[in-house]
Amino acid sequence: MKVILLFGFLSVLGFSCTPIQEGIFNSTEILSSSGEKIYINTLNWGVTSDSQMSTITKLKKKGMHRSDTTNIIYGLEPFIYTFENDSLTLFFENKITYFVTENFNSINVEYKVLNSKYYKTIKNMAYRNDRYYCVPRFETTDYPQDIPSAPAEKRE
Repeated sequence: MKVILLFGFLSVLGFSCTPIQEGIFNSTEILSSSGEKIYINTLNWGVTSDSQMSTITKLKKKGMHRSDTTNIIYGLEPFIYTFENDSLTLFFENKITYFVTENFNSINVEYKVLNSKYYKTIKNMAYRNDRYYCVPRFETTDYPQDIPSAPAEKRE
């Protein structure tokens, strides 16, 4: 009996000392007209991936680990962005909460503060990847045309 309890205790101790799962890493590449690459990287973790850290950087894998804390912003969907004519524009609701600390050769970073109403408008566009994008960028899923629809709601 003591052997079984000792084995159980050591098993629990062993599992409790295993490393924490790092999370889900996303990297979106942005390419300038001169070929310069920068990345908007995010790492999500937690039971429902509801913890997030993000960065804008020249390094494709920066922010891949939770221990990487330089030039990081925490929080879900910290800003919305658009990229056009070598300008990366970051949109914030009511106040700027993040500044890019790296210098880029051919990409200009602009910051815009929007009121809540207008921010909500472009956020809806970002959810559809319509000229604006969320962090991390939403992936669209093309479901087959013949997928069955949900059952009709019964009304009484």
